[in-house]
Amino acid sequence: GQNFNPTAVTEQLSVMVLSYDSFRGRGKEVLKAYQENSNLAEFAKVLGKPDSPIEKADETALFQIINQLNPLVIVDESHHARSELSLEMLENFNPCFVLDLTATPKKESNIISYVDAVQLKNEHMVKLPVIVYNRDSQSEVLIDAIDLRNKLEEIASAEYAKTGKYIRPIALFQAQPKGKEDATTFEKLRDKLVDAGIPAEQIAIRTADVNELKNVELMSLSCPIRYIITVNALKEGWDCPFAYILASLANKTSQVDVEQILGRILRLPHTSQHTQSALNMSYVLTSSNDFNNTVAHIVKGLNSAGFSDKDYRIGESAKPQVPEQPAEQITLPDQQGCPEMEPPLETAEDDFSGLDGKSIGAELELRREQAQTPETAPKADTMLDAAAEVEKAYTDAIQQTDNDPMMDNLPWEVRDKVKSFQVNPQFREDIETLQIPQFFLKVEQSLFTDGSFELLDKEMLAEGFTLKGKAYDIDFAAADDEIREIDVREQDGGLPKVFKMESAEQRYFKEWFNNLPPESRVRQCKEMMFNQLNKLNMVDAAELKAYIDRIVNDMDKAQLAAMEKAPLGYAAKIRAKIETLLESHYRENFERWLETERIVCKPYFRLRPSIHPATYTNIYARSLYAAEDGDMNKLEQKLIVELTALPNVRWWHRNIARQDFAINGFIKHYPDILIMTQSGKLICAETKGEHLKNDDSREKIALGQAWRTAAGKNFRYYMVFENEENLLPGAVSMSQFIDTVKAL
Repeated sequence: GQNFNPTAVTEQLSVMVLSYDSFRGRGKEVLKAYQENSNLAEFAKVLGKPDSPIEKADETALFQIINQLNPLVIVDESHHARSELSLEMLENFNPCFVLDLTATPKKESNIISYVDAVQLKNEHMVKLPVIVYNRDSQSEVLIDAIDLRNKLEEIASAEYAKTGKYIRPIALFQAQPKGKEDATTFEKLRDKLVDAGIPAEQIAIRTADVNELKNVELMSLSCPIRYIITVNALKEGWDCPFAYILASLANKTSQVDVEQILGRILRLPHTSQHTQSALNMSYVLTSSNDFNNTVAHIVKGLNSAGFSDKDYRIGESAKPQVPEQPAEQITLPDQQGCPEMEPPLETAEDDFSGLDGKSIGAELELRREQAQTPETAPKADTMLDAAAEVEKAYTDAIQQTDNDPMMDNLPWEVRDKVKSFQVNPQFREDIETLQIPQFFLKVEQSLFTDGSFELLDKEMLAEGFTLKGKAYDIDFAAADDEIREIDVREQDGGLPKVFKMESAEQRYFKEWFNNLPPESRVRQCKEMMFNQLNKLNMVDAAELKAYIDRIVNDMDKAQLAAMEKAPLGYAAKIRAKIETLLESHYRENFERWLETERIVCKPYFRLRPSIHPATYTNIYARSLYAAEDGDMNKLEQKLIVELTALPNVRWWHRNIARQDFAINGFIKHYPDILIMTQSGKLICAETKGEHLKNDDSREKIALGQAWRTAAGKNFRYYMVFENEENLLPGAVSMSQFIDTVKAL
C-alpha cells in the first residue's frame, strides 16, 4: 500500500500490474489480496461500506479497495482467464470496463478491434505464409530441415553483409518420445545429429524437465545454437525471431501435433522486410500418412497464434493419398525424395532407432558437392524457389480487393463472411464513367507547396475562428454531471433502464472537493472544464481558457455553487455553445469561399463495384446493385416503389451513410437515395418525416442547393416530405418530386 492512498488516486493516474494468481482464488487464507491491510485503512474510512463486497475479503483488503474504485481492467492473454474462478475474479474487481487482449477471442467476446495477418505482415512483424512440406520418412525430414536451414543461413549471411541485420536461422525439431518426455530419446536424437556432422554446441534440448536454453541469449552473435529439440515446452512466453523451421519427427503413423508450438516460428526478425523473400517466410516439415490431418493441426496452430487457414501454403504437390486441396491453396512442384536412401522401417515408438546419422551426414555431404556443379540444382534452392512463387501468390491474394475501400479495411480472414452485392451488369458501364462532384478547397501555391485542390473537410472551414468577443449566453439551468448507468434489472421486466450512478470514487471526490477553500474549488472547476474542452482541435487553448474565465467570472454565488456541484455538466453546456459558434463560422466561410471560388466543385466520387450493407433487400426493381441497403423507413420505401413505375428512371441506389456518397460542405450530408434518369441526370433525394422540419433539415437544404448549383446541369438535389402542408423553403412534397422526376 505504499504511496497508494486516496489522495494519490484522486490526483493522479494509478496503474497496477497484477498477476492472475494473486487474485484468482476464494478466501483470505489463500491469497494476501483478500487479507486485512492496515496500509489501506484510510481508503476504507473514505469509501465507506462497499456496494459490492467480495466474499471472505476484509474491508481493508487490497482486492476490496480496488473493487470500490471501479477500475478499468486490461486483461492480457485473456483466453487464459475464462475459467469459473477467472471470471469470478474479474467480476470481483467490479470494473467499469474490461479490455481483453488476445490472439484467440472466445465466442462470447465483443470484438472492438481486430488486427489480422495482413496488417501484421504489412508492418513486417510476422513470417507469413507458412510453407508446409510433407516427406516420406523421418530421415528425409531431418535432411531437408538441416539442408534448408543451412541454405537460409547462407542467405542470412549475405543479408547481414548488405544491411547489418544479423540472423542465425534456427530449426526446431519436435520429437515424440516413447515415454513421457523420455530424456534418453532426446539424447539419442542429439547423437544422431552429431553423427550427421552437426557440432554438439549447435544443439540444445528444451523440454519440461531439461532446459539447456536457460540464460542463453539466442539472438547474440556469439551464440552457436542452430537446432533446438523439444516436444511442446516452447509455448507462450518463449520467443525467438530466429526460429524459422519446425520439423515434426513423429513417425508416419503418429498424429502430428504441431499446433502448440507453431506460433514460435512466426515472429519476423528485426520487424523489417528482408530483401530475400526466403527470410520473410516460415517452414514446417513433416512425414505423415495422413497429411490432410497434419494440415488441420497446422491450421489449429495458426488459429492459436491469431491467424487463419489462409496463412499457409503447401510446399509440394499432393501425394495420391492426400485429398485434393481447396482452390484457395496453392500447390508447388513436387519435391523429389532422396533416391540414395531407402526409408527406414519405423516402429510405433519414436526412439529414433531407425535413423542412421552417418547416412544422413553422407546425404548432406552429397548435396553440398552437387551444389558445386552447375548442372545440378541444389535441393534447398529448389524448395526455396518454389516457396518464393507461392509467397508472391499469397501476397497478391491478400491485396486483391477490387479497389474496394471497405474491404481493404476488413480483416482478410472475414472478408468472405461479409455480404457483398455487385452492381447489376447492365449498369456496370454507368458507374465506370460516373464521377459525382464534391467540394474541394483550393490550396494556393507557396514557397513550400504547389497550387492544388484538397477534398473539403468541414474542419478546414475553421480558419479564422476565434472565441474573442464571442457571446457566452449559456443556459446552465439543467446542467448536471449526467453520469448514468444502463442496466437490466429483474423488477423492470428485463428491459434496459437508465439509472443515475453514484460510485464510491465520486462520493470520495465530492467529499474531498467540498473541503477545499472556495477559491480552490473555483480553480479546480475551471481546470476540469478546460481539460474537457481542450479536446476541440479547432479552438486555441489560450482563447478557450480566457473564454472559460469570462463565463465563470460573471457568475454570482448561486451559479458558482451550482457549477461546483456539476463541473462536467457545465463543461458540456459550454462545449455545445462553442460547437454552435463553430458551425456558424463553418457556414459563413463555406458560403464566402464558394462565392470567391476558393471552394470549387469537381467530379470526384465513384460508386463502388460492390456494396456491403448490414441489412439488405432485393425486392424492388431497377436497383443499381443486386441488393440494396435494407435499412429504409416507410417513406423511403414508398418513394422507391413510385420510382420503379417511372419509365425514365434508369436505376436507383440506397446511399449508405458513412460509406457512400456525401455532399461535403459545412456539414457532411449523405442523401438517402441516388436516382439516375435515362437522360443521364443524377438526382440526390433526402426523405424527411413531417416531424423533422427543423434546423438540421434547413441546413441540408441549403447545402444541397449549393451543391446542385455548383455541380452543373446534370445533377439535382431535393428534400422530399410526404405532404405539401407547411413545407420548408426549398423542399418538395412526394407528389411534386415524382412529377419533377418524370419530366427530367
